[in-house]
Amino acid sequence: MDDDLCKDIMKRILNLKDADIQIYRELVKVRSARVSEISKMVGKDRTTVQRSLNRLVKAGLCSKERKVLDGGGYFYIYVMKKPEDIRSILEDCLERWYAKLKERIKIENALL
Repeated sequence: MDDDLCKDIMKRILNLKDADIQIYRELVKVRSARVSEISKMVGKDRTTVQRSLNRLVKAGLCSKERKVLDGGGYFYIYVMKKPEDIRSILEDCLERWYAKLKERIKIENALL
C-alpha cells in the first residue's frame, strides 16, 4: 500500500497525528522501547512522545508494560502489537467507518 495512503488512513481512522505516526514507525523498528529511548530516536520532547504513545495505546497499536527494577522502582516500556493484530484493528475500524459513511449517505439521500 502507498505509504502516504497508509499514513492518511491511520490518521483519519485511528485519530492519530503526524507525530504519532512518526513515533509508531520508530517503535516498529525496535519492537519495544522506553519513552526516553523513543524521544532520542525521533528528536522530540519526552512529554510529546508520551502523549503520542498514549494515543497509540488507545488505538490498540501498542501496549504499555510495567517493568520492576531489582533495586526497587519501576519503569514502563511500550511494545508493538503483532502485525496481524494491527491489521485486524485497522480492518475493523475501516469496516465501522464504511458502515457509518453508508448510513450517512442514505440519510442525506432521503433528505434530497
